[in-house]
Amino acid sequence: MSKDTPSNAATSRRVEESASTLSQFMNPEHANSLGNVHGGVILKLCDECGGITAARHARRPAVTVAIDSMTFHQPVRVGQLLTLHGRITYVGRTSMEVEVIV
Repeated sequence: MSKDTPSNAATSRRVEESASTLSQFMNPEHANSLGNVHGGVILKLCDECGGITAARHARRPAVTVAIDSMTFHQPVRVGQLLTLHGRITYVGRTSMEVEVIV
């Protein structure tokens, strides 16, 4: 290893390498009586996708500390396939920020 190579070079990861995609069909057990998927189900999937993305980047388990915002633009119906994309938007010394788009 040369002097100008950081000691963590072998374990460092570019944020692009940590991106993740998660897909799931929405089934009747995910919905209310009108056939709309509960927002909590979607939020749970966002948390899972964000956790996978963070864990891939950290190369160890990660936990959610906060969710800054969640905006529902349209209803999700039973039978639809949801695809979530997670990506790292900030990395600090002891924390990171992950964006998840559904």
